[in-house]
Amino acid sequence: MKIVSLIAALVATAAFTALGQDGVIQDVKHGAKKTGETIKDGLETAGEKTKETAKTVGKNRRRENERDSQCH
Repeated sequence: MKIVSLIAALVATAAFTALGQDGVIQDVKHGAKKTGETIKDGLETAGEKTKETAKTVGKNRRRENERDSQCH
C-alpha cells in the first residue's frame, strides 16, 4: 500500500509540475507575442517618420535648387 501511495504522490507531483510549466510557457508565449507586436509597431512608426523626413528633405533641396538656378 505504501508503494501505491508513493507512486500516486509522484504522479500527482509530476502532473502539477507539468501544469505549472504549461502556465509559464503560455505566459512566455503571450509576452513574446506582445513584444513582437510592440517591435512591429515601432518599426512601422520609424518607417513612417523616415518617409516624412525624406519628403521634407526632398522639398527643401528642390527649393534650394530652384533658388540657386534663379541666381545664375
